[in-house]
Amino acid sequence: MSTILFPTDFSDAATRAFIYALQLADRLDAKIITLHVFEKPDISGLIQVPHNLEEFYNSIDLYEFDNYKDAVPLLDKIQDEQGLNQLSVVHTLHEGDTEETILERAIAEKADFIVMGTTGARGLKEIILGSVAGEVLENASCPVLAIPEQAVFDGKIDNIAFTTAFQPQEKKGLGKVLQLFEAFSPQIHCVNVDLAHTEEYHHRMDVFSADFVENDNVAFHVLDGTDFQTVLTKFLEEMEIDVVAMVTEKRSFLEELFHYSKTKALSYHSRTPILSLPAASL
Repeated sequence: MSTILFPTDFSDAATRAFIYALQLADRLDAKIITLHVFEKPDISGLIQVPHNLEEFYNSIDLYEFDNYKDAVPLLDKIQDEQGLNQLSVVHTLHEGDTEETILERAIAEKADFIVMGTTGARGLKEIILGSVAGEVLENASCPVLAIPEQAVFDGKIDNIAFTTAFQPQEKKGLGKVLQLFEAFSPQIHCVNVDLAHTEEYHHRMDVFSADFVENDNVAFHVLDGTDFQTVLTKFLEEMEIDVVAMVTEKRSFLEELFHYSKTKALSYHSRTPILSLPAASL
């Protein structure tokens, strides 16, 4: 049985994302482990801790547990409303840094998939700090499905966009997408955005597609434009894409600043869920 890790802060975005997690678990014959992470304030730098502050610090565990205990029945209610009570769902609570704990628990639980909601970030905060979902997309050891706050799941995944720069590992990534979503029988659109406006990209797409000629549900597109995000977003809307998937890998600071940030930005702005496939996991 597969395992889906579902990090949640019990926000509206996380609640909507839980529906995706349930539906995927049902189709993939997977169990779900929900994860709520909380952080205590750092008071290690204080020479002397006031008695009342120490009491407050020590009470956080109980406070978080009470909130957690009140929130879990809401997830149980959603599972019941979806008619998926037969699924195995285990609820867990952990203290620690949010991003680090999610990544650590994914490894410890041998998760095959992380599904999480994202509200994104805005302005300068987005550029400098990003969001928890954005960082998990970059650093996870397994596929991550990030669900934007405004995404609404209709029970179907009919169209998936898979972005490619014609790298060898992306063929494995496309194969992984075919495997993960086989139960939904989607049409998969393999997409490259040609910012150089040359015939070379069409030729490279022909070479890339050669290994998938027997897959009737895979189509290949080279899109012309001057801005990656604008062109891709328009394509997602026109083709009514339900999920956009991409292979991700660690990059240097400059590469991330000028290239990877374009794909990471989609998890902030798009209404379409983003599937990140870490190259190291393929």
